[in-house]
Amino acid sequence: MYSSVHIRVLASFSALSLWDDKRLPFSASFQSALQPKPSSSENTGDALLITDKFSSIRDDYRPPKYPIVLCHGLSGFDTMTLLQLPQVKAFASEKNPERDLEKVSDEVTSQASIMVNYWHGIEHALTKAGAKVITAKVPPFGTIADRAASLDALLREKLKEFATDAEDGRVKVNMVGHSMGGLDSRYLISKLQGPDSPYRVVSLTTISTPHRGSEVADFVMSYVEKDQFLQTICPKAIPQLTTSFMKEFNETVKNDPKVTYFSYGAQMNPNGLRLFRATYEILKWEIIKNGSEHVENDGMVSVESSKWGNYVGTLDDVDHLDLINWTNRMKATIDQAMFQKPPSFNPIALYLDIADTLSKNGF
Repeated sequence: MYSSVHIRVLASFSALSLWDDKRLPFSASFQSALQPKPSSSENTGDALLITDKFSSIRDDYRPPKYPIVLCHGLSGFDTMTLLQLPQVKAFASEKNPERDLEKVSDEVTSQASIMVNYWHGIEHALTKAGAKVITAKVPPFGTIADRAASLDALLREKLKEFATDAEDGRVKVNMVGHSMGGLDSRYLISKLQGPDSPYRVVSLTTISTPHRGSEVADFVMSYVEKDQFLQTICPKAIPQLTTSFMKEFNETVKNDPKVTYFSYGAQMNPNGLRLFRATYEILKWEIIKNGSEHVENDGMVSVESSKWGNYVGTLDDVDHLDLINWTNRMKATIDQAMFQKPPSFNPIALYLDIADTLSKNGF
C-alpha cells in the first residue's frame, strides 16, 4: 500500500502533510510516542504467529499449475522511484494547486536517477522456481475501480500467450496482492470477471491488505479534510483506504465462492531503526482511540484488517516493506552487525512458499 519517505508512495499522501509542521502540529503526546523505545512486548496471542518459518529458502518448492499475477500496492508500479520529499514539493507547490499528484509523480519519475523494481527479486525467484509470472501495472494512485479495470485489461492482453482450460476455454490464474493490490483483485473478481472473460481467477492470496481499511489513511484524511491544498493534491486512492470506506466496500464487493482466498498479516516491533516507527504509533493510537485492543500492525496495516478468507498467519517482526523485500536487507544487516541477530524473515521464501501452497491445492 504505502512506502517510505524516500519512495513515491509516502509522498503521495502523508509526505506533504507530515513534512510541513505548520500543516500538521504534532501533539506532545504523539511526539513522545516517536522517541526510542525498548522492543515491543505486544503480541497477537495467536497460534498462527509465524516467527522463523521464512528465515531461509528451502530446496523443494513446487510451482503452481496456473500463472501467478503479482498485484502491487499504492504508488507501486513494475518499478518505483527513489526520491526526496523536497522534489515532490517543488513539483506540487501551492502556486500550482491544481496539479494532480499522479502527474507530479510521473514528472518526478522521469527526472529520477534511481529506479527500482517493486517486487524486489521476488518475480525472478518465482520464475526460477518454475512458476509462470505476470507482473501487474496499474495506476499507482488510482481508485480501486480504476486500478481493477487496468488489471482486467492487462490480463486480457497478457494471457493471450497462455494455455486455456479445456473445460471453458479460459486461462486460470492465481492472484497475489500486496497491500492495496489485494483490494484491486477482490474488485476484479467480484465486479469485472464474468462468463465472457478470457481468464478465470481460481485463487487470491493477499499479503497485508487493508481489507477493513487502514487507520493511517483515517489519520491522513483527518488532516486532508481540513486543508484545501491537500484536498487538491490528495490521490483518489487514499479516501478509499479508510476504515469507513472499506466497510461500505465489503458490503458490496463479495467473495466469489469459486475462488479460494488466502491471507497473511504482519506485525513489526517498533524498535531500533524501523522505517515505519511513526506510522506504527499512529495506527496503534487510532486503534486504541476506536476502542480496540488489537493494535498489532506492520506500520501501515493492522493484523486484524489483513485477515480475509483462509488466514494463514501473522508474520512476526516484519514491516510493510519487508513484505516486498525492500527494507528487509538493510534491517538484516543492522541486526547482524549491531545485535548479532540472524535474519528471521526472507520475503522470497514467503512467496516461494505461497507458490508451493497453491501447487499443493491444485492451483
